Amino acid sequence: MNDRVRSLRALMAQCLPRVGALLIGRPENMRYLSGFRGDVGFLWVTATDAAILTDSRFWLEAEQEAPGWRLVRVERADAVEFIAGLCAKAQADTLAFEPGWVTYGEYRSWRRRLKGVRLLPAPELVERLRVVKDPGELAAIRRAAEVVDRVFGEWLPCVRAGAVETELAADFEHRLRLHGAEGVAFPPVVAGGPRGAMAHAIPERTTLAGGDVLVVDVGAVVDGYRSDMTRTVLVPGGKPQGGVREVFGIVESALAAGIAAAIPGNTAVAVDTAVRAVIETAGYGPQFGHGSGHGVGLAVHEAPRLSPGADPKVRLPEGAVVTIEPGIYLPGRFGVRLEQLVRVGPSGAEVLSGTPVRL
Repeated sequence: MNDRVRSLRALMAQCLPRVGALLIGRPENMRYLSGFRGDVGFLWVTATDAAILTDSRFWLEAEQEAPGWRLVRVERADAVEFIAGLCAKAQADTLAFEPGWVTYGEYRSWRRRLKGVRLLPAPELVERLRVVKDPGELAAIRRAAEVVDRVFGEWLPCVRAGAVETELAADFEHRLRLHGAEGVAFPPVVAGGPRGAMAHAIPERTTLAGGDVLVVDVGAVVDGYRSDMTRTVLVPGGKPQGGVREVFGIVESALAAGIAAAIPGNTAVAVDTAVRAVIETAGYGPQFGHGSGHGVGLAVHEAPRLSPGADPKVRLPEGAVVTIEPGIYLPGRFGVRLEQLVRVGPSGAEVLSGTPVRL
């Protein structure tokens, strides 16, 4: 944790040279820097000080999980006044904060109550550090992926005509916990037939029929780190719609192209382009609307983003963990999405998901 704080301070000196303090409230960033797993509070970081500000619900937790940090016991209602005092003591006339985590209402309150302190939206410094996973982080992600692989194999026989989406999703989550996961990385997507054309369909009391195309997007949490995998399978007992195997083959080829492009130094946009080109060449470009992937770690969606709108200067570093997830969605008919979790290794992508890709 000390190495991470040192790295953050170096980034602060580079990107926020005249800022006296940085306030961090995003739970994933707090955990990454300090080990504190609470979801209420702030980290206060200056060139010489590092403290956790949280209320009485989390004091014992903070003491146990972040022993190297100074614990500031403050109730939520008093936090702004306490922060003002910290700024005065540190002679910090500028306070940087995470704009993606602070609501507009909180910002207005801070402006009103932090007299003489300039508030500055900070760039995503901690998120930048989190892109490259250290060995401990990678080990946790591997275990999260392995749990999903084990559960998927034993759960797949439950996919049959007459099964209900919500019950299948609940069963998958239950099995994850039995296999040692802390929980699901996100609400599972279990969507059959025409509902598979909705990329993030919420499971419903929909009964599957033989021959339905079923999209299953699932992930687990182990030691706080997440996995993410999507498979598309056929419900046994019926004939699939025409064109299903053709579309599956196109998406499978796009997946292979993305994995091949996920090499150190390649841009995030270039990886997306490699995936998208396969689908566009096949004539299904308009039916693939989302990005080709994203980073995975303490959050299931984190930097880097693999999409056409990503910063063209962002390159994949060795040690990043990302998804590659092409899809084709045909409204009123079916959807196909395939997603692999990969580590950007020194000579190319290492696939972390072990579940076979087959229809």
